[in-house]
Amino acid sequence: MDRSSKKENSKFKKKEELNQPHDLFFKANMGQKEILTDFLQNYLPNELREIIQYSSFVQVEPKNISSNLKPGEADLLFRFQLPNINGYLLLLMEHKSYEDKYTPIQIMRYITEIWQHDLAQKQSLSPILPLVFHQGKKCWQYPQLKDYLPLDMPIALLPYMPLYQALYYDFSWENAEILKGGNLSFELYIYLKTIISIYEPKLSEFQEQTLELFRVISQFEVDTLVEIATKTITYLGTARKDFSEEKIIELVKQSGGEKTMETIFDRIEQQGIVIGEKRGEIRGISIGEQRGKQQEKLAFAVKLKRDLFPIEKIMEYTGLSREEILDL
Repeated sequence: MDRSSKKENSKFKKKEELNQPHDLFFKANMGQKEILTDFLQNYLPNELREIIQYSSFVQVEPKNISSNLKPGEADLLFRFQLPNINGYLLLLMEHKSYEDKYTPIQIMRYITEIWQHDLAQKQSLSPILPLVFHQGKKCWQYPQLKDYLPLDMPIALLPYMPLYQALYYDFSWENAEILKGGNLSFELYIYLKTIISIYEPKLSEFQEQTLELFRVISQFEVDTLVEIATKTITYLGTARKDFSEEKIIELVKQSGGEKTMETIFDRIEQQGIVIGEKRGEIRGISIGEQRGKQQEKLAFAVKLKRDLFPIEKIMEYTGLSREEILDL
């Protein structure tokens, strides 16, 4: 491999690493059936909202459709029911560091692979609903596939082009008004508010928006509170370079959220995690002597793994080895 190729690979790897927390946070939230359903019921056009059977959503592994499908970290595929037929919902998340002009082509590849699978199974072609999220600081106007065609192409040729329409949702910081706070569940509101506020350039404003998030989080029952707060703290502390997990914890505690944070600490410690209370330090656990503690750690690791936490974070939070986590 020549020097220029190595340099390009290095840039691509760095881009992937920078984007990973956004991808994982997307999948940990939109991969949950309840949050996905809430989003669709609030943001889909009326004509689609009325015909989808939301209870029928089942997540599909793309490689089970085709070995040629190699989805990115933030691609999700669901099968669902429409009146008398089945369809697919394809979700892609695009982040500011990607701004991939080939996203419409990527979606087209998904569509053709799914249809080839249908034909191989001797089935009718399934309707596919492509939906794209964008998050970042600046608004990004995604073009539809037809926008890539030459401007001077005769209109008479359009009916013969393999065109489709995708639904694009811009949750950038500059487009914060898209957030429908009054109609959303707390879980969906927290997710969307978090991915918008993470790009707030003013530190004081970011701090205030973080406190608002935790005021909402504090209203959950304890078990749900711990899950959502841990996930949110991890994402904010990883994605926001000027504000660590420890600083977020201290901010909430110093602003009257002491009880909320103590509840989080207590519940996480019951799961086998020790968090430094004085400095807000999140530390790894020591393996408990009692057999019950090992089971608690394994159960908590399963939960974190299901929420798509990085292996390194699960190791840090539970004290389990990489092999133990991968075997779960």
